Amino acid sequence: MWQSILFVRAQRRQVCLLMLALAILGTRLAWGQETLVVDQSDNRGWVFSAKPDISLPGEAPIRGIADHAGGNASLNFSTTLGNDSSRAATLRQSDFPASMSDIETFNDLTSMSWRVNHSSTGGYPKIAIWANWEDSGGAQREAIYFRPESLAITADQWDQVVIDLSTSQFKNNGVTTGGVKYTRTFATWLQTIGDFRVESIQISYNSPASTAYESYVDYIEVNGTTFNFEGAIPLASPTAVWLPFWPLPVSAVFLLWLVRRRLSQQRCA
Repeated sequence: MWQSILFVRAQRRQVCLLMLALAILGTRLAWGQETLVVDQSDNRGWVFSAKPDISLPGEAPIRGIADHAGGNASLNFSTTLGNDSSRAATLRQSDFPASMSDIETFNDLTSMSWRVNHSSTGGYPKIAIWANWEDSGGAQREAIYFRPESLAITADQWDQVVIDLSTSQFKNNGVTTGGVKYTRTFATWLQTIGDFRVESIQISYNSPASTAYESYVDYIEVNGTTFNFEGAIPLASPTAVWLPFWPLPVSAVFLLWLVRRRLSQQRCA
């Protein structure tokens, strides 16, 4: 009798544990396929940089056209004639959402894709992954960039660029290859930088002064987390500017006067 009761209880406990495990697994799977809206109320850590500055006449704003899924905005990577243009949207690892918390090194990257609407079949904004590490020479940084030439898109309509981690071509900055830039598959790069820490993930674009493009990006996906841009994101903080040296003597004279005045007051007291 008691043996039967204990057996039934054990069976029920096992079923409960199994259901709990399935629930946790289902939550993790759903978490890993998360879509996050990015707008002015929450930029999700993304920042934008542009050269020339977007405030200059003729330069495109950060906010772009409606996306493929009916959303009302995207990121604007359009460029103008007459200037070498560069634009980038960057997400640092320190700002990764919880659903990307398992990404620490290049080996942790399992999928990458983004939507692009570009006025040409090639040369569109591309994904770049930055690494940093320490060696005998101190702090080092390196980036590998997807080669748009390896995957054509249809011009002037929303298209999806999907990274094939086995065959997609990436080019580096040359830091890990003796100053010479190489183009290799992502899988091959993992043999060199797979254990390096991911510093940031970036969509970047460079355009020569002789060419102008209309270009928009949205639905950036990394390891199942998709960012849907529904508004402008903030500009990256400008590089710190050193103040000129001329105020220093003025400050010193003022401080000297303040000290003397303080001492004079103490004597009078």
